[in-house]
Amino acid sequence: MLRYGGNKLIVEKVKAQNVVLLLLLFLLFQLCFSLVLSDLYVFEKASLEADLVYTFHHVRFFIVSIVVLFSLILTLVIRTKGFLYIILVLILIFFVFPSAILFANIQNLDYRIFLSHELFFLVVLAFGKIKIKIKIASKTIDIYSSRKLLLYITLVGIVPFIILYLPHINFKNFFFKEIYETRALMTAKVNNLYTNYTYSWFNKIIIPALFIYGFYLKKRSTVLFSAILLIFLFLCGAHKTVFVGLFMVVVLYKFDYRRKSNYLIKFILLTALGSLALSLIFDNNLAMVMTIRRAIFLPALLDVLYFDLFDGNHLYWSEVFNGLIIEYPYKHPHAFIVGEVYFKNIIWGANNGIISDGFMNFGMIGVIINILIMGLYFSILNQLNISGKFFGIIFLFVFSLISSSLTTVLLTHGGIILLILAFFILKDTRKQML
Repeated sequence: MLRYGGNKLIVEKVKAQNVVLLLLLFLLFQLCFSLVLSDLYVFEKASLEADLVYTFHHVRFFIVSIVVLFSLILTLVIRTKGFLYIILVLILIFFVFPSAILFANIQNLDYRIFLSHELFFLVVLAFGKIKIKIKIASKTIDIYSSRKLLLYITLVGIVPFIILYLPHINFKNFFFKEIYETRALMTAKVNNLYTNYTYSWFNKIIIPALFIYGFYLKKRSTVLFSAILLIFLFLCGAHKTVFVGLFMVVVLYKFDYRRKSNYLIKFILLTALGSLALSLIFDNNLAMVMTIRRAIFLPALLDVLYFDLFDGNHLYWSEVFNGLIIEYPYKHPHAFIVGEVYFKNIIWGANNGIISDGFMNFGMIGVIINILIMGLYFSILNQLNISGKFFGIIFLFVFSLISSSLTTVLLTHGGIILLILAFFILKDTRKQML
């Protein structure tokens, strides 16, 4: 494992290489947007309905490039733990970079959008350097007891899913057939508050953590049991993200945080380069649509639309706490309202991330509130010395921040559950799981 001290030179070399790779990735994202993405349907539709004019602005691009370079230099010169470092890298890739490029390529775009994403990066960095003493568990649970505890939680917690979903399972979903039919059926047949909330808790956090413990301790029965349960949960809702989650947990198991960041940047760089080549040489945009557009630029575009729709028309969390401050003014959830306004399809479901969620609810004050909460959240996790072997779980959580509101991330997607497990089960595993 890389540590400051004996391997300090190696650490600095990896970080310096990452700065170069990230800068190349930023420039490659610009090429992807200019040459391919701006002409795709979703961007053309948004342009028509929100009066967006795609024009490369040299001065703006120079400004955002300076800000991006400054941010990259901060990751190089400021000493951080590996956990915080890779979180900062992810924020740059999924939040700052696409927001910067849209600001440089959309005429008269609200500067507060890019400012909010850069502020998110700076606040997480600043909070990560602050030691917050929160002492809940005085004694660390050893990894053997942690595995058993997670196993018991899973055995008890999965029972309602077996009772409610097993009669409606469609084995054709194994071959990714009748996916949407199964989702509609499950929604109609099963409407249970417990399973609605805990579905993501189990498939994104609890069972993957159990899988990792089983893998590390060479408990084949635990690994097999975890994999079978994840397959079962996939069949419960036909959500392909369950398989994606298992894949990410396995792929991101090895190496320390900084090496993971290096390999992850290279992977995204090669994905963007390959997608761009397919688009330009073979006129095939499928790879670009499924990767760079969907994961990187679509959430950034939706931020633009949310800032446009809810500027001076804030919800004040009425969708979550209806009537507490104001009555929720719409008949449908906000994601469907955005879909109807900008894409003329109410079932489009234009979900927003934590930045546009904050703005939607309380303008820039809401943005700052969300950023401060997440800065505190990552600061706490950073101090718990969690093993890099669990980074697949952390990655899924960070990725959910780009397309879900803060309350959804913390409650439905398991952010609070992750924090609880971090305190009692994942804490100090970096030393135990060398």
